[in-house]
Amino acid sequence: MPYLGMVTVVVRDYDEAIAFYVDVPGFDLLEDTRVDEDKRWVVVAPPGRGKRRCSWPGP
Repeated sequence: MPYLGMVTVVVRDYDEAIAFYVDVPGFDLLEDTRVDEDKRWVVVAPPGRGKRRCSWPGP
């Protein structure tokens, strides 16, 4: 069965995006790592699906 492996979504506000993806569809926050002063690497995934990830860079 085909599945979506990874998606990158560009967002303006990391905390707002994390809150949305964790609260609305119920995704798990797998990673939130500061890359530099303005950028973070954030990874979320559907519950129990830690190997399938969605991530987004900032502006």
